[in-house]
Amino acid sequence: MRKQKLLVGPKIMLSSRLNGTIFYAYQVCPREAWFYYHRLNPSQEHDLLLLGRLVHEGSYQRARKEVFVDQLLKIDLFRDEMVAEVKKSSRHKEAARLQLAFYLYYLKHEKGLAMSGVLLFPKERKTEKLELTPELEQKVEELLLEMLPVLESESPPPPVKSKYCRTCSFQEVCWG
Repeated sequence: MRKQKLLVGPKIMLSSRLNGTIFYAYQVCPREAWFYYHRLNPSQEHDLLLLGRLVHEGSYQRARKEVFVDQLLKIDLFRDEMVAEVKKSSRHKEAARLQLAFYLYYLKHEKGLAMSGVLLFPKERKTEKLELTPELEQKVEELLLEMLPVLESESPPPPVKSKYCRTCSFQEVCWG
């Protein structure tokens, strides 16, 4: 399988398979991200995946949804000229922040669009605005440099037990 590379940012070469879902998953579990990167997807009937889809589809119905950028980013919606990312809960808030920062980084460096973002947690009625500061931009670059060798390796990272494993859609693959 030939991997297409994209130049993003001043010094980062990305695989064209590294998308927002994989970037988010890596923050929670590098093994889960490796599965997604290698196109090993969980059952779409997993209860929490279904719940997340329902929250996403049932929230912000009048706003424009799911804008795809280069088949890598799936922007949930735009709100007040900001890129908005909808999450069912703030449980993985830092991973969600970094995913949104990745979107803003990509839009800036690949499309020339300097935008702000907002995280939306509709069930909790919370929002959090996000600016792509130089520090956050550097964090995204550091994560990209860390992630790519892990994701492009021939085998997944070993499983690491965490409190998130019991609700993970890959639980049986790792611990079954």
